[in-house]
Amino acid sequence: MYRGGMMNWRKGRGSFPSWLLILVLLVLREIKAAYHKHEIKHIAVSTSQTLLDLIVVCLVDDIHWASYHKSSQQFVMKAAWMSEALGKNIIEDIQQSAVKNEEYYQLAIHSLIRNDSQPERNHTLQILLDCDLDGEIQLSSHIKYGLDGEDMLQLDGLEGQWIVLNPIAHSFRFKLEEPFWSEVRKNYIKRYCIEIMQKILWNSSITKNRPPEVYVSRQDFPNGTITLSCTATGFYPQSILLHWEKGTDGAIWGKESSSGTLPNSDDTFYLRISLEIQPGDPGTGYACVVEHSQLESPTLYFVPENSSKGNLWTVALSIVLAAILTISCFVIFTKWKKRKSESSKSHGQIWIRTTANDPVWEDGNAE
Repeated sequence: MYRGGMMNWRKGRGSFPSWLLILVLLVLREIKAAYHKHEIKHIAVSTSQTLLDLIVVCLVDDIHWASYHKSSQQFVMKAAWMSEALGKNIIEDIQQSAVKNEEYYQLAIHSLIRNDSQPERNHTLQILLDCDLDGEIQLSSHIKYGLDGEDMLQLDGLEGQWIVLNPIAHSFRFKLEEPFWSEVRKNYIKRYCIEIMQKILWNSSITKNRPPEVYVSRQDFPNGTITLSCTATGFYPQSILLHWEKGTDGAIWGKESSSGTLPNSDDTFYLRISLEIQPGDPGTGYACVVEHSQLESPTLYFVPENSSKGNLWTVALSIVLAAILTISCFVIFTKWKKRKSESSKSHGQIWIRTTANDPVWEDGNAE
């Protein structure tokens, strides 16, 4: 009966539902079919007996979305929409888990420093956990333990084997391989790493892929060097490739520098690369090549030729004109001041003739 209803509905609507369904599926596929990474970083400071401090930082695609601090025992979200995306029950569960696990960090440090000659000194435990998604497919997960800046243990995948990176961690490895702790680890990765990342991605603008906005500029310097800059901003996802090309051979001679890919305030990313060209190179024919998942193909952005050079001449001419105007004003002011001084002097004295051939000055104010 349900099938017959669907058939009648399709006949009445024509082909519209078919292409609409295809369009929706394509949009969903575009949103999902992207690589994403969730990192959870734990930093604990403790003696063998007391946990002094604990900070947990969570990042999705290098965007900081939440953190936990032992001092407040609060799981703090970076944006209100994230709380709505996860829901009240999950947030309370995360916070209770963080408070409950405080004891675990102190036990881990105690196990790692059991042979330490100074057990009462402070130690810093670092745990890095990450998981990767390609659409709805979990690619991998990794856990690494570090103590006081040195790597201790590493695990790749849910079913992998712990790799000891420091001999003092052998006994702790056996503890981690116990069935109870193995099950705790798997549940933690599934619930707090994978499922939370999926909820954030599905309910936020972070999944809206954006192509980069690209700006190319050129600056000429008096010593003959030229600096070319290529800036890409406002793009998502994070993965992008920028490089310089010249003509058809693609040979580039110069000093390159990069800002590195940095996050913007709107969860998009920013990258700038610069190329310093040596004197003698006119700087013509250069292009910035940009490759990003939201661009159909690698796109060339050519550098404007001599644009900065014209600006340099304009600045230089402005400086010369300003100098001429300043000097002219100074000369005019000096002459005016001299004339004023002579005029004041002539008004304060009287010219008299005592004899026909003997002129003298006499103070006109004298009584």
